[in-house]
Amino acid sequence: MQSETWGKIIPEKHKMRKTILILPLLLLLSCGENIKVQKLSVEEGKTFDRFHFKKVGEITLWGGWCLALPQGIFCFEVLDRRWSEFNFKLYDYSGELIREKRVAGGEGPDQIRVTNFNSAWLSPSGKILCLDGNNYFKSIDPETLDIETIVKFSNVIEKYGSKYTFGMHGATSLEEKDNRTVTSFESSGFYEDMTYYIVTYEGIFDNLSVIATAKKEKPWTWAKYRERKSYVDYYSILRLERILSVNWKRGVVYYLPDIEKPEIESIDLRGKRKEKYLIDIKFEKFRVEKDEFESFYEHFLSESDPILKNYYKFILYIPPHAPALMGIKAIKDWLLIITGNRNWKKGENEVQVYRLPSLRYEGSFFIPFPDLYHFSTKWYDDYYIICRHIEKNGDYYSSYEIYMVEEK
Repeated sequence: MQSETWGKIIPEKHKMRKTILILPLLLLLSCGENIKVQKLSVEEGKTFDRFHFKKVGEITLWGGWCLALPQGIFCFEVLDRRWSEFNFKLYDYSGELIREKRVAGGEGPDQIRVTNFNSAWLSPSGKILCLDGNNYFKSIDPETLDIETIVKFSNVIEKYGSKYTFGMHGATSLEEKDNRTVTSFESSGFYEDMTYYIVTYEGIFDNLSVIATAKKEKPWTWAKYRERKSYVDYYSILRLERILSVNWKRGVVYYLPDIEKPEIESIDLRGKRKEKYLIDIKFEKFRVEKDEFESFYEHFLSESDPILKNYYKFILYIPPHAPALMGIKAIKDWLLIITGNRNWKKGENEVQVYRLPSLRYEGSFFIPFPDLYHFSTKWYDDYYIICRHIEKNGDYYSSYEIYMVEEK
């Protein structure tokens, strides 16, 4: 099950040197806040080669998700389209099944109903923690495969439901270290005002605080619903995902306000120091793959409710270019910014790398990156996991690729 993927070297003939210039910090007044703005330039042709991505596992499921654990790969397999029954499986890294357990879906304390790849993570206790819909916090023990309900959100989070919720299922990053978690909540009126909150808490939602308020851009396609037109947008879910990463060493949270703009923002864990960064990339040249979009559109139509198809005219939307930014990760002393510059044939996206805390440019490389609609990735410990979608027998399956990230 093992293979190796390395950062790709940009050919020497394409090297065009730019002066690496970090402009002096500017002060902008925005919503009553003084925000430092910093421009990050790049040096085209400079390769970053400090990381080695070693593929250690790959599992394909019709529905469900997988996580890497020290003892192997845990799979949450959905057995039917109603999400009424699941199969928990634990494999070792050679692909051998260690144990499995069939579980009925439900609302009981030892049952689970709705969870997915983005809303599950490995806790320091060794248990898998997950959000069950928008209501419950649950755990799965990989040793026994038992489910436990830890808490109902509204019982422990003040104003949960009236002010904010976890929101659209699986639409937020979540990072945890030393009993502290950083994630985000949607406002209760998110689909009207597009407001969300970056929050931090200890343990099971103790000392929860909002450290930043942010907004998403409302997709222009939503206004077309009034005309009974529904635009099928390949990037629609990614546009709404609240993508963030924490540099725990320096106490800073980095997040993407809008994937269409080459911009990131940051806030310190005390909620005091907010900054903005403008990345000098030619995102208008990021190519999209027409055949990929058309294939996705055909599958989307085949899965759509006939009632909706009779009411709306479904239209394929192919943007003029890929999004500027598609992911972010603070890892050790570097900030990795995943761009929309994609090698569609190899299934890899370009990453721009900046040294922390100076944000000095250190080069770029290409990384395995998912495709098709969800663009799901997960980073924790030394693991990097992506979900690709593959077509088989007229249906789409989720293929989870697990990598160990090693510093050379």
